[in-house]
Amino acid sequence: MPQISDAITYPTEHDDWVKTFLIGGVLSAFGFLLLPLLPVYGYVVRVVRHSLEGDPRPPTFGDWEELVVDGAKAVLVGVVYMLIPGIVGGVAVGGSLVAVATGTRGGTATGLAGLVVGGLLTVALSLVLGYVAVAAVVAFADERRIGAAFDPDVLKPVVLSGAYATAWVFSVAVLVGASVLVGVLNGIPILGAVIGAFAFFYAQVVAARLWAGGYVDARTEADGTTRPDVGGPVA
Repeated sequence: MPQISDAITYPTEHDDWVKTFLIGGVLSAFGFLLLPLLPVYGYVVRVVRHSLEGDPRPPTFGDWEELVVDGAKAVLVGVVYMLIPGIVGGVAVGGSLVAVATGTRGGTATGLAGLVVGGLLTVALSLVLGYVAVAAVVAFADERRIGAAFDPDVLKPVVLSGAYATAWVFSVAVLVGASVLVGVLNGIPILGAVIGAFAFFYAQVVAARLWAGGYVDARTEADGTTRPDVGGPVA
């Protein structure tokens, strides 16, 4: 797994990094249109793939069809994994609202209790399946087939690995930190949202680099084969 400092500077380790950063930031700024996010997610997949192949430099944008297709596949993988939390959350909210709508004291108490329990269960499922979903996207990037994202033989040694878990935790910290920054910047009309989009794109690239490193270490531990080095130990 890359050193945290290396992962943070990774997006700049290319002569054309400014151009890449500008393209990714602009696409992210128009993410509310949804379609521009597909090449962004495709780029994240490309970052993972390059890292898994041992390339110390980030990739550039280009071959847009591949970016869009890979981005769409990554979104599909994420949606499939998050279906269960979504269903549980929907049932919890719906059932609670029905109970509260009865207008009785018991119905209200039951509804509120169901909302709290259902909400906690939804959060727990989202964390667990989100953890697996990231490994699934990396597996797809690695093997270039969407079936790998749902292959227990591929995913089990990764999600049970301490190396991958550590990489995932650090990536979450990076993404949460970026989200907080974006929230603060959103207080600045227009300009804040634009700067926030660039900041979050940068954080996504850092996170992708960490995911790849954790995945490499996990698979190496599992099968004993030598895979490309993706940075050094966590520091």
